[in-house]
Amino acid sequence: MESPFQISIFDKAFVWKGVLGSPTFQSWTPRFNKLGTGEFGVAPTDPMLAFLYAPGARVRVTYKGEHQISGPVLHPSGPLATNGTVTFQVEDDGRALQNTLAWVNPQNVLTPTALTASSSAALAQSWLPDGPSSVGPDGTTQGQYGYMVWPVEVVSAESAVKWLVSTNAVGRLNRPITVAADLVRGGDAVAAGMLPQVRMGQLDEAVAELLEWSGLGLKLWHDGVNPTVYADVWAPTVWPQTLTVESGIVVAGEWSKQNPTATRIVVGGPGEDVARAFWGVTDAAREAEYGDIIEVFRDATGANLDWPSTLAEVYRVAKYYLLRGEVSAAAKTEFRKQLNMAAGRGLTEGAPTSGLSLELSETVSFFYGPGGFHVGDQITVESNGLYFTDRITECEMSETVEAGVIVTPRVGSRQDDPDTIFARSIERLAAAQRQISTSK
Repeated sequence: MESPFQISIFDKAFVWKGVLGSPTFQSWTPRFNKLGTGEFGVAPTDPMLAFLYAPGARVRVTYKGEHQISGPVLHPSGPLATNGTVTFQVEDDGRALQNTLAWVNPQNVLTPTALTASSSAALAQSWLPDGPSSVGPDGTTQGQYGYMVWPVEVVSAESAVKWLVSTNAVGRLNRPITVAADLVRGGDAVAAGMLPQVRMGQLDEAVAELLEWSGLGLKLWHDGVNPTVYADVWAPTVWPQTLTVESGIVVAGEWSKQNPTATRIVVGGPGEDVARAFWGVTDAAREAEYGDIIEVFRDATGANLDWPSTLAEVYRVAKYYLLRGEVSAAAKTEFRKQLNMAAGRGLTEGAPTSGLSLELSETVSFFYGPGGFHVGDQITVESNGLYFTDRITECEMSETVEAGVIVTPRVGSRQDDPDTIFARSIERLAAAQRQISTSK
């Protein structure tokens, strides 16, 4: 039986070198808004090995003619003898987002080259949100702001994601990425307070909250023809069929429901001891629904205090910032926005959840690939009169001589699963540590 997979090989300049005819095994896992990965094996005598060994070699994998993963081949390993298997790892082209930083001022120089207060050469990685009139003497940072200032034309989630990718990955690093035209999808991120604070974090982390909030998917792929990686967002499909165990589609799984772990947030802003600024946000609807109050503290010491130069140091008290008439309305609005964003993240993390952990099986009416479901699609499962809606987060696809082709889509993850909680905690800890190191 002819394999539904095809592995095409390219060099680092996207020049096609051929198709891998007979891999000894292959395993691919495309993921929704996460890094897709893969692994495949080749006999030590395969004529395509010379191309795969070349620095920067790439592959593009299709399943039933439909794109699944494209990206560089990494970390080869194999036997010294002529028998056995040479194994390669593959990371999806989305790795470019992990390997790119989101600069404070991506269209400016990294290191200052002049002292002239309002010049781009002096600002380097900072901004003047209140314009040149707010600057101090040459060589000072008075009036400067240490986080990225979003362009006024960026409003939707899609616009924000594509602006970050375009300015950092393409404009700044000149990566071979072509960003699709902005169709302004995903909702008003400005009105929702979802535009993230950006300060030298990983690009994938900078866009993560925007994608989660909007429900959009972000994909980077090589089409196998042009010497570029394309980047675009899309709105995943809502699968119309309700899935059940009886249908043969749901093979195994568990569900869980979790009550909220936060209904109101106390934000600790900048300032020390009695001078610290605090801010409170309450989800009244959540408290009314559950008849419960759960108060949680969130830190926001990085919120910016843009003090006017005319105000004496003794009066620059953080908790009085919003009461000071000397502080501009724009600066106060920005300060409130940063505090509300910290509160919003806390409420999102503490929201009630219903989690699924499922393994699905392909049937005549439910199958992966062209005309069927895809990673990112939203499905509904019924179990004993309870209905759960979640997203297909990844799909494991493999082919071996012994087992043939196996396709295993996975839906969500149980919110109370110890392994999931541990992995998520490690991810958040690593992200928080990176945020601390870049916010100094």
